[in-house]
Amino acid sequence: MNTATLDAADARTPASADAREDAALFRKITWRLMPLLCACYVLNYLDRTNVGYAQLQMKDQLGFSDAVFGLGAGIFFIGYAVFEIPSNLMLAKIGVRATLLRIMGLWGLASAAMLFATTPTQFYVLRFLIGVFEAGFAPGVLFYLTLWFPSRRRAQATALFFMAFGAAPIVAGPIAGLTMTYLDGVLALRGWQWLFLLEGLPSVLLGVMAFRFLSNSPAQAPWLSAAEKQRVARLLAEDQAAHGATGRHTFGAAMRDGRVWLIGFMSFLIILGIYALSFWQPTILKSMGPSVLQIGFYSVIPAIAGIAANILVGRHSDRHQERRWHFALGALAGAAGLALTTFFMQSPVAAVLCLALASMGISSAFTVLWAIPGSFMSKSAAAAGIALISTIGGSAGLVAPMMVGALKTLTGGFTASLYVLSGALVLSALLMLVALPRSALGKR
Repeated sequence: MNTATLDAADARTPASADAREDAALFRKITWRLMPLLCACYVLNYLDRTNVGYAQLQMKDQLGFSDAVFGLGAGIFFIGYAVFEIPSNLMLAKIGVRATLLRIMGLWGLASAAMLFATTPTQFYVLRFLIGVFEAGFAPGVLFYLTLWFPSRRRAQATALFFMAFGAAPIVAGPIAGLTMTYLDGVLALRGWQWLFLLEGLPSVLLGVMAFRFLSNSPAQAPWLSAAEKQRVARLLAEDQAAHGATGRHTFGAAMRDGRVWLIGFMSFLIILGIYALSFWQPTILKSMGPSVLQIGFYSVIPAIAGIAANILVGRHSDRHQERRWHFALGALAGAAGLALTTFFMQSPVAAVLCLALASMGISSAFTVLWAIPGSFMSKSAAAAGIALISTIGGSAGLVAPMMVGALKTLTGGFTASLYVLSGALVLSALLMLVALPRSALGKR
């Protein structure tokens, strides 16, 4: 080996050592934060969407129509949207520990109280309250991740978090099917009542655990050494400087930034598909003939496919530092899956495979989308900006269940709804490629 080669090797060694140390540091952070945050998100999904399975019995036993169910499923998002931004701004002041304790304790109790709902009014009120209490959870965690991970590592952390959202249906379906089948009538409670009780109370316990085990920021983490805290702080500062996200970006600037509103609208288009399937997929499958128990296990297949795509696409997007095409191709794959489902409405197995393709596309696109805001917003603007994006996107949760319910009543089936949702995904892909060029994601 000549001198030049030795010099080159010596020059690379410090950088290589730093890279290994950074990888070990963020692996440590990931293992400390993400398991608990993911568990919280699984319960968030269960308590938000278990009404989709419960209604398979509630509609018959309580006499609720599709319109009542659609409104009850959607009214959740009115309370959620109204309190989303205030909750996230409060998080920035009081920290994630107290915020998760408040959010999860209250939503868990309200979700468990759904077992007492016997009239449409009681159903609407409790769903609205669950929305109020859940407001700020997902955007709050996304803001929290910006305090720990620089942008080049954030998509993978975000993918892990949203993997929990994708993983939740893996347990949601079987738990709902088994609970509603085998606990129906136990202690004079119907199966749907047991479902709300058993999925609501664990959220309270996890809220307490989050308060006990999480740290509000790297500087407050007793499990990081002083050197590790300094390293994280320096990497985050360098990351913000590199992306032009300086302190000059205030709350008002985030609200005036057209990129925030555009990403929020794309989130809306993606979430239309997420929540339409979350609430109506059990009913779509039931129309093909399976039992409640079979529906629960059929639902596992799209969920597993979504998780796999989530991890692989998030990792690939991070490695290549590319977001736009990863998002667009995922959205188009989701659109194709939904459209293809309409050709197999009499075949549960074929329909589930098409829904699996839709889940892969939608999940991966949603993950990549949430890696974008932190690349151009400072910490001072991120809490408000992320909450605004989440509020705009979350409003799809109000629209989707009611839209699908109305179209089902009007047409007698789900074909029209699936085509509308497919079109929304195509539009989101076009907006990402045309209206949000690569130059818009850096310094302004």
